[in-house]
Amino acid sequence: MRRRTTTLILAALAAGCQAGVRDRDAGASDASPPLQRVIALHPYFRDLRSVRAVRGSDTLTFLFDTGGGATVISPALAASVGCRPFGRQVGHRMDGEPVEFQACDSISFALDGWAVRHAPVAVYDVNALLPPSLPKLDGILSLETFRDQVITIDWPRSRIVVHSTDERETALARQGLPVRFATGDNGGTISALVPVEGRRGPLWFLLDSGDILGTLVDSHVLQDSLLTLRADSTVDLAIGDRAAERIRVTVVSINLDGVLGTAYLLRGPVSLDLRSVP
Repeated sequence: MRRRTTTLILAALAAGCQAGVRDRDAGASDASPPLQRVIALHPYFRDLRSVRAVRGSDTLTFLFDTGGGATVISPALAASVGCRPFGRQVGHRMDGEPVEFQACDSISFALDGWAVRHAPVAVYDVNALLPPSLPKLDGILSLETFRDQVITIDWPRSRIVVHSTDERETALARQGLPVRFATGDNGGTISALVPVEGRRGPLWFLLDSGDILGTLVDSHVLQDSLLTLRADSTVDLAIGDRAAERIRVTVVSINLDGVLGTAYLLRGPVSLDLRSVP
């Protein structure tokens, strides 16, 4: 199985791919859960994780991709809920290649007992990007599902925690990351970018649980001497308001300063405040 092909399975929807404007009034995630909700993450491939969603008598498998921007369902799932996809939206992969989506009016499901409704929801054939040996997916779950929430992504313990109102500030104080959000041309997606200290100001790295190549740094960052790459391919990265860490990186050509993938998430839990997303 080719390493790059597998990585592009997830990178395909990263870096601002949009898939329609979400109707904020219709989103179940607008309501804070009265109790903490813990959503299990399940192994998918290498360090990638999936979530299981329940819809009626069906259990669905969604890849959890924080860099994907949009929550997406497959054409097969769209057909099963009686949706005929419509419209056309265009997003872009990390390398600038365009990706086209359609939409369905809505879909509802539950994540470990937490009700979610997306209206509209993006439709894209993610399985067309998968090697045949990997299990089929019903879609991709993104940060868009958690709009207006405070969540903790805990890769080492394989879980996502959706915090109740009285837990939020404590979680952010313990392991919160400062972020800014990209919402796509139409404001319907959510991608989180984390500040990394550079020589001439902050650099912005995408937080991407769909990246299994490690920490990525775009070549222009090194060409402009904004970070210093050592002979052993490590860089000192001061991420958010945390102390600098020596991290091994891969130099790439992308339309971002860099990417923090599963290798970074495995270092420990991170909390995100998604209440301020436009």
